[in-house]
Amino acid sequence: MINLLLNGYKGNMGEALSNYIKDSSDFNLLYGIDKDNVELFYEIVDKPDVIIDFSTTHSSFIALNYAVKELVPVVIATTGFSMEEENRILEYSEAIPIFKSSNMSYGINIFSNIISSFAEKLNNMDIEIIEKHHRKKVDAPSRYSSYDC
Repeated sequence: MINLLLNGYKGNMGEALSNYIKDSSDFNLLYGIDKDNVELFYEIVDKPDVIIDFSTTHSSFIALNYAVKELVPVVIATTGFSMEEENRILEYSEAIPIFKSSNMSYGINIFSNIISSFAEKLNNMDIEIIEKHHRKKVDAPSRYSSYDC
């Protein structure tokens, strides 16, 4: 069983993931952290096996600071990081394993693969992809999550 800390617990993705975890025999949710209880990062007793982060850029760095201190791998699914913050995350990745994706959507990942194939065949054309999210997404469109073709 994998013990998880879910950062961004009360967001749309956090709620979806926590509901999945409740029905799973493979995962155990040790901690659900959100803006209402972020101080929990300073009170953790049982070290998680991994942190999954669907929070905000600010909260992601609180999680990363804990993760580096305790050597916990992190999955970052938070969007909206500036280039400076992206560089800081790269520095953190020298100390701990980090998997970062600006979009965890299955459809987007399929689309990215298709676009890569198109880019090879249309190498003399300019291709521009505009990212849109649902109207309730806090940081739509996600900064610095472009697809270069």
